[in-house]
Amino acid sequence: MLASSPTALGALGAPAHQTAGPAQRADGGNPLRMWYTTPVSDWESQALVQGNGTTGLMAFGNPGRDRLHFNEKTLWTGGPADGRTYLGGNKATAITPQQLNNYRHALDDKTTNVFGLPPTGPGGANSQLTSMMFGDTGGMGMYQDFGDLYLDFGATGITDASASNYVRDLDMSSAVSSVNFDHDGVHYEREYFVSYPDQVAVVRLSASEPGKLSFTTSTSAASGLNTSATADPDEKRITLAGEVRDNQMRAEMQLKLQNEGGAVSSSDGRTLTVTAADTVTLVYSTGTNYKNDYPTYRGEDPHGKLTQRVDSAIARGYPALLDRHLADYRELFSRVQFDLGATVPDIPTDQLMRNYRAGSHDLTVDQMAYQFGRYLSIAGSRIGDLPTNLCGLWMIGSASAFWGADYHFNVNAQMNYWPAMSTNLAETQVPLNEFVESLVVPGRLTAERSAAVKTEDFADAPLGTGKGFLINTQVNPFGHTAPIGSQEYGWNIGGSSWAMQNLYDYYLFTGDETFLRDTVYPMLKEMAAFWNEYLWYSPYQKRLTVTPSVSAEQGPTAVGTAYDQSLVWELYRMAIEASEELGVDADLRAEWQDKQSQLDPILIGQQGQVKEWFEETTLGKAQAGDLPEVDIWNFGAGGSANQGSVHRHTSQLVGLFPGTLISKDTPEWMDASIKSLEQRSLNGTGWSKAMKINMYARTGLAEDTYSMVRAMLAGNRNGLMDNLLDSHPPFQIDGNFGLTAGMTEMLVQSQLGYTQFLPALPRAWKDGSVHGLVARGNFVLGMKWANSAATEFRVTARNGGTFVGDYPGIAQTTVKDADGNLVATRANGSDEISFDTAKGQTYTIAFEPEGVGFANVSWHVDRAETTGEIPSSAAEQVREHIARAEHLARSPVSNRAVIAQLDTAARKGKASTKLVEALSALAATFR
Repeated sequence: MLASSPTALGALGAPAHQTAGPAQRADGGNPLRMWYTTPVSDWESQALVQGNGTTGLMAFGNPGRDRLHFNEKTLWTGGPADGRTYLGGNKATAITPQQLNNYRHALDDKTTNVFGLPPTGPGGANSQLTSMMFGDTGGMGMYQDFGDLYLDFGATGITDASASNYVRDLDMSSAVSSVNFDHDGVHYEREYFVSYPDQVAVVRLSASEPGKLSFTTSTSAASGLNTSATADPDEKRITLAGEVRDNQMRAEMQLKLQNEGGAVSSSDGRTLTVTAADTVTLVYSTGTNYKNDYPTYRGEDPHGKLTQRVDSAIARGYPALLDRHLADYRELFSRVQFDLGATVPDIPTDQLMRNYRAGSHDLTVDQMAYQFGRYLSIAGSRIGDLPTNLCGLWMIGSASAFWGADYHFNVNAQMNYWPAMSTNLAETQVPLNEFVESLVVPGRLTAERSAAVKTEDFADAPLGTGKGFLINTQVNPFGHTAPIGSQEYGWNIGGSSWAMQNLYDYYLFTGDETFLRDTVYPMLKEMAAFWNEYLWYSPYQKRLTVTPSVSAEQGPTAVGTAYDQSLVWELYRMAIEASEELGVDADLRAEWQDKQSQLDPILIGQQGQVKEWFEETTLGKAQAGDLPEVDIWNFGAGGSANQGSVHRHTSQLVGLFPGTLISKDTPEWMDASIKSLEQRSLNGTGWSKAMKINMYARTGLAEDTYSMVRAMLAGNRNGLMDNLLDSHPPFQIDGNFGLTAGMTEMLVQSQLGYTQFLPALPRAWKDGSVHGLVARGNFVLGMKWANSAATEFRVTARNGGTFVGDYPGIAQTTVKDADGNLVATRANGSDEISFDTAKGQTYTIAFEPEGVGFANVSWHVDRAETTGEIPSSAAEQVREHIARAEHLARSPVSNRAVIAQLDTAARKGKASTKLVEALSALAATFR
């Protein structure tokens, strides 16, 4: 057992030899530092993940033999390979329009079956769907684990049992982790980070006495790879290179080290041994010959670029590597500060989480979990690489245990990027934008083969001229967009339309009109063309429908589920808005508006719930025509994966979140959505809880939303584990991003074309502040509140334009620019104001300060001038007298002099009753 001693920790919870950094607070520690007193034994729940969007690092931190696990995001099985005919999973031949039409009519015929056809058996709904429209799993593949570096310190006598005063940590404010321990009177420190600017992982080893670092570095590759390791002691380099057994993709990890003092040797040509060094810096980088280029998906061998990376990094030196890393990382991470006034307890993070699960709901956990989602966004997704998958980029073992660690486009891939825009990390969404665009060409083939909507010359037709592209549930980096697998799981015809919400939001948040014109709108136009052709009028339902249709991962094949109908409605909305913004395609816009109006996506059931299926009566029951009511086949599919009898997906409410279809402006639908959320309960797996947090936040029910937050924070294997990673189970990273997005939705919403401040603020967060969040329109926001009421909002207009803000009583505020000048506002009722902004300017929205005092009367002067109760000239005179009174109040003069100034101010401002009352109240305190 590892020896540890809490007495070895300093007052701030840091190892005693460390000094508190700038982020550490005297009231109990760094609120963004996760720390533990044992090495990693279970990676899913204990490892501290680090990355630069390409290369992943998990340091186990064992004193005697450290294990550094590395992943490479482009390392996959599947796709093109020798001897494999790869069609992106698609059928070899396309479904015909007649086959599709016959199938639709059968599903719509309620003569013998509530859902038209029996779900199973020969000729059933499922077998027809999978035989006519599904592809095969050939070439789907999955994410491929890479390998490990081992640092074996056995020559020094260090073992886990002999180490004392052990602490392992990760500081989210710097993205640097460390391991500290003592052995035989010597203090050892290991520091780890993964640099985006230099594209290397960096490990720094040091000891409190010279010559105490002796160890052997070795490598091993994961199953599924054919690799060999070579070591060159003269160049101090280890190269692990080879290929993926399944698809012959080239893969390489290259390590180089620099020792200060001591010597480097190799006894076997595969490992490096460092002897008696003072300090050692190790850098490594990973790569493959993957290139996102249809249809080959191959580029250059990675060896040359990896050699250049590690050589340059070693030449740069550790201090410069650290400085460049910190400058890059902190510029992103420090944009948002979230403070609930928590005092950080001086206990390890795993104990903090155990206490939370036991009912000690420390707000430190709220703050840490919130920022951890942002940390993972930066560590997992950077410009120049693929987007994050189901595991982000961190995984050990076979991906078969993690649903292939692929790109699931029936919620999970989208959820990974829900917080990117609102938490001021737009750059981290660029990989998703580029990836979805790269799926247009293979997705066009899927639209032809599985939906009978053909784009002529699909591989070369310019963006925007095709007839749409489909992205079904399971997607790989090799253009696999076809439906595969089981009926309710594989068919996800709305996947590309849902992904377009992320891309359109990128435009709404940034205002990047070039991106809208050249990328987003052409893709929306293609998808609108697809739906124009694919939608089918159901004689039974008497509306345009998506047929066949499913509700993600449960229930029967059906006609027009709420899930698909809502996604298509949102797709048309985006295309309509974008065409209006760009001033193009008025004729198409009219057609889209007509199609959208016939979708009727939200229907209400007998229990007041949003119906997931048209035939649904009550939860889990359905009826159609003259047939009796039946149990909905496959309702709640997944069993234990749901953590309850109802399903983990809440797909019928995608119009509530992330869509705009359901809002406070549609009260009947909102009430039905609340009923559906109640039916789904607080149970669920990690990401499922995150999905419901976002949906609950849109309802404005703050306490219900926060109950979901607490359920997730305390969820452990069905929420956040000790290392704050989300568990489905097993580990699945989307829940981390969904949680941060949902907590942001509690603080600000802007999906309705205006900014709602603090729309779902729970009592537990009664005092706090947040700075740096972003609203659509590219407005950066700061908010302060006390006793559950706002005290101040700040708005920085990155693009200029009109700002519209919504908050109870906001019409009774003052607005000033950065120079202190009052800004004219327009009120729309008591809870909404708007004002014009200038690009780059910051504006402060101030509420009446509580209590009697000079701040209060000064605010009343501003308010009286804003409303025109007193002219600007009189307001200036009042301010002069208030300033004199405040100066006199601080000097040893009679209170009469203060009162005289306040009385004069009251006479000058007599036209404003409230100003006079405030001045009189203040004067009374001096009488």
